[in-house]
Amino acid sequence: MMQGKVVLLLSLVTCLLLLGGYYGFQYFQSGQSPALAISDSVEETIESKGSGDVRFINGIGITLNEVRVEEILEDEGNQIVFVDLQFDNERETVYEFSSYKITLVDKEGFAYSMDTSIETRGILGGQLHPGRTNRGEVAFVVPIGSEYELVYTDHLRTGQVTWQVTLDEE
Repeated sequence: MMQGKVVLLLSLVTCLLLLGGYYGFQYFQSGQSPALAISDSVEETIESKGSGDVRFINGIGITLNEVRVEEILEDEGNQIVFVDLQFDNERETVYEFSSYKITLVDKEGFAYSMDTSIETRGILGGQLHPGRTNRGEVAFVVPIGSEYELVYTDHLRTGQVTWQVTLDEE
């Protein structure tokens, strides 16, 4: 009786190892990691200042509504870029999200995280239940420029969506 359970357990472990090895071998042969394969398939780019276009990642629709800029008088060379985003949960499960998954990248490739000390409209983050929508702004202190890339990365699902953001030069 005990030998039968041990044989069954070893058989299941062997099957699991074989499946895992096959999965890893397939991606090793293609030259891509599983993370890159998923990321490449969902990455999208748009060019606009605030398009209202929706990008989907893992059942979540993300809309870039508006981008606005404020000067920083006491900090020459930098500006505040406010990004107005809307998240729509089209999944059948609750989605946990954080505004820390959002970065703004300048023309030189430097990425900037949000600045929580700046007052913004709405709150992005927390639980988003099925069929619900959450809208809010995220603020970034970045070097003065007119072209940025907004990046949302779903770290747990290894996906990413991007927007090319071009600001009006005033």
